[in-house]
Amino acid sequence: MSAPQPEAQWLWRRLFTWIVTAFILLQLHLLIDRMPLEDLRTIAERLILLLASLIALYLIGPSAEHIIALVRAWKDKP
Repeated sequence: MSAPQPEAQWLWRRLFTWIVTAFILLQLHLLIDRMPLEDLRTIAERLILLLASLIALYLIGPSAEHIIALVRAWKDKP
């Protein structure tokens, strides 16, 4: 039996999500003080939507192992 792939523990997906989330929140924090008020709302909303999309992908997205299993099952179909 082979050792489980790193994706089985979601380590890489978690790291990617946490790093991007921290980066987006830092960018939002830095933009708040420097942006004109008329542009601030649009940029803040888009960053929040990006963050929400990333979190949704993290929570409901298939792992690499599931994608590979689906591709293999599709290839093995007669």
